[in-house]
Amino acid sequence: MPLVDRFVAMKIRKVGKGLLSCALVAALAEFLMWNQPAAMPLLGLSGQISSGNSPGNASGKLSVADHAVRRTKQRGRHVIDVNLNYPVLDYAAIDADIHRWVMGIVDAFEENLDDGPSDGDESRTKEETQDYALQGSYTVAQPSPAAVSLTFELWTYTGGAHGNLDIITLNYSLLTGQRLELVDLFDDPDEALRLMSSWSFRILSRRLPFAGSWALQMLKDGISPNAQNFSSLTLTPEGVVIQFQPYQVAPWAAGAQAVEMPFEKLAPAGPLSIIWGK
Repeated sequence: MPLVDRFVAMKIRKVGKGLLSCALVAALAEFLMWNQPAAMPLLGLSGQISSGNSPGNASGKLSVADHAVRRTKQRGRHVIDVNLNYPVLDYAAIDADIHRWVMGIVDAFEENLDDGPSDGDESRTKEETQDYALQGSYTVAQPSPAAVSLTFELWTYTGGAHGNLDIITLNYSLLTGQRLELVDLFDDPDEALRLMSSWSFRILSRRLPFAGSWALQMLKDGISPNAQNFSSLTLTPEGVVIQFQPYQVAPWAAGAQAVEMPFEKLAPAGPLSIIWGK
């Protein structure tokens, strides 16, 4: 996926009768390109540094301050609740990009939700007021003093049986402030995709229970070697953590899947030493 000034895509999944409107899908798609049940908490804390990956850079320890967008508003019969945490790293270019990315998600979510039936539709009552929610948490990891990796967990609820969870990563160079894409991480991005695809199949085919050929096909489709399937990579000193969305490689009940891939397994693709310091 080319390094351009736009947001990583987020999957919009339709669940039950409380669906995101077409306008919201289009608006979110403009900001995001790709990437649990309502009672299930987010996997991360409001903001945390991954254990074992203490950030630092050439001039000292990387500063990580927790910020948040929190607001609640009533629109028609809907109560819209937003609680999205994000880090500020004290790098002007990076912080500006993170803030713009976060506000793009929040604004699109608030402004483009489907208001439901028109005012003339009396089939809805005040008792049927619908709550909409957007929540977000993150973790911070650092593969080397030259790069930082942010992993966001975005949970949205717009009605239906359960909400939607998306795992989205933003990776940055601490030397240039540039957001890093796959082409910025490896000498041979195509080989990296092939290696990650093969490794992911090896791990997930052992981990996940398969109830039929359709489930196996879901896995094969979800780990096929294309950039969209591997757009969410958490960079660590040991290698990468490949983040898969719910429904990408397994049914909803299996949840989001993460696969750790050691640095040495990525070696044939030429991981850039400036990113991992190796």
